[in-house]
Amino acid sequence: MKRIILALLLLMSVSPLYATTLDGTLRWVRRVELSTPVSGVVRKVDVHAGDEVAKGQLLLSLDDRGFKAQVQKAEAEVIKARGARAEAERELARAKDLYDRTLLSDHELQVAKIAAASAAADFESAKADLTLARLHLEYSHVRAPFHAVVLRRSVEEGQTVVTRMQSVPLLTLAEIGRMLVRIEVGDAQLATLKRGEQVAVRVGARSYTGTVRRIGMEPVTGSGGKYALDIVFSYPSADGLHAGESAVAVLP
Repeated sequence: MKRIILALLLLMSVSPLYATTLDGTLRWVRRVELSTPVSGVVRKVDVHAGDEVAKGQLLLSLDDRGFKAQVQKAEAEVIKARGARAEAERELARAKDLYDRTLLSDHELQVAKIAAASAAADFESAKADLTLARLHLEYSHVRAPFHAVVLRRSVEEGQTVVTRMQSVPLLTLAEIGRMLVRIEVGDAQLATLKRGEQVAVRVGARSYTGTVRRIGMEPVTGSGGKYALDIVFSYPSADGLHAGESAVAVLP
């Protein structure tokens, strides 16, 4: 009997510390709209809404034949510019030798220096054009920036994508493995919390350990003076959590 009474007293002394539970809503920690800065015709879309994708996985490809041709052209220009630079450097060395032997005027030496500098600049410009062409080729393939689920597919194969004025969202992704629960707390609770503090989170029958990520600096409109509190937690992808689900945060 004494053990039971002691146990009850212990629970009564501890439970107030963890008795504050607040309802919240799950949100994505990272949600992105993927596009491409280059225009072209969509050749293939490899995913649909609801698909789970790995970081770096190919999601969408434009017809890249034109981009590859630009890379080949830029590579040829680099070879050409490299040869012109080498020839200009040889001419400059020859001009310096003749100048040292007083067989060349100051003006002629200066012309050789200018020609060598111009050839060197042309070579650097050709290399920059090659880098840009390769970048455009890379941009013609859209890959997943992180482990995610596809929320929306806004493009189809054969569709022309024009991004001259602004990028067009093609796929919408949300990170898998981390979620955010947003709750609203009053002044008294706000004063007891700080960023980085661990908070228990429950979603249905499942429990997780979360971390306070953001504490609102202004009251939420229409909340009666309450502040938004964001708690981030990790979860196994097999749990299949969704934004909008109800959750409960257990505050210390």
